[in-house]
Amino acid sequence: MTQHFTLPSSAPAALDMHIGMEPFKLRHDLAGDPLFSLEAMATLATDLPADKVDYNRANLPVDVAGAPIPGNGLTPAQTVHDIETCGSWMVLKGMELVPAYAALLDELVDELARLSGLSPKAFSHRVALGFVTSPGGVTPYHLDSEHNFLLQMRGHKTMTILPHTATTTPQDIEISPSKSRYIEYRAAFAPLAKTFELTAGDAVCVPFNDPHYVQNGNEVSVSMGITFHDMETWQRRKVATVNHTLRRIGLAQPRPGTRPTADKAKVAAYDAVNALMDPIRRNEKARQFVKRHLLRGAAVTS
Repeated sequence: MTQHFTLPSSAPAALDMHIGMEPFKLRHDLAGDPLFSLEAMATLATDLPADKVDYNRANLPVDVAGAPIPGNGLTPAQTVHDIETCGSWMVLKGMELVPAYAALLDELVDELARLSGLSPKAFSHRVALGFVTSPGGVTPYHLDSEHNFLLQMRGHKTMTILPHTATTTPQDIEISPSKSRYIEYRAAFAPLAKTFELTAGDAVCVPFNDPHYVQNGNEVSVSMGITFHDMETWQRRKVATVNHTLRRIGLAQPRPGTRPTADKAKVAAYDAVNALMDPIRRNEKARQFVKRHLLRGAAVTS
């Protein structure tokens, strides 16, 4: 049975993965693995479908809500090769499309399930992401609507995590492919923050919907993000998606969990529409058409 994680002595005997949990730090044994060399990241940036690679300038403020994110004028491969000097940030989505990363993702999530006292089948919708960041780069304030672990492979970064309540409007936690995850940060949130210093071999759990931002250190950073869902978070994500659609047609919605009966109806509606959309998601040309023509102008997300 593969073991990659080491829990701190202060950690409980079993992880308690739930909505509203506290962030925590742990260790992993993957620092220096060839799968996360800059050469491997450049290969991924070239080989992954174009809609799975996002990159932009990284000299950004913590709060960019509503502002356009500037590009860097380079190709994905150039961005990785020049990451030391090009002042950029890149995320490689869908690393699980590559067999070696898919196998590693399953090993890591299965292990987290065991550490939680659960069957590996309890954690679904698994995704692996690669992050490559220039010295001093910033990932602005945003949130991720899934269980999220960040594993630092190279370099140093400071991650600041706030509770899920540190948002300004219900729209902040709504989900749409055309909606940026970057949300408004307010100075009043600062007392709520927890800060984690990450060097190679460190990992941190970012709980479901907890907003956060990242300041890279003075050298190139390479990280792996692993995200997944349990039944409750997946249902919440469906409700958040339907809420965004309803709000766009003028029907303001409460946060998921506020009205359980209404949430169940939204989940059923999501499932019905999703059954029709799945063939499009599986077709790269169809995904590109939707992104280019139907979601034109959408902000880059992280």
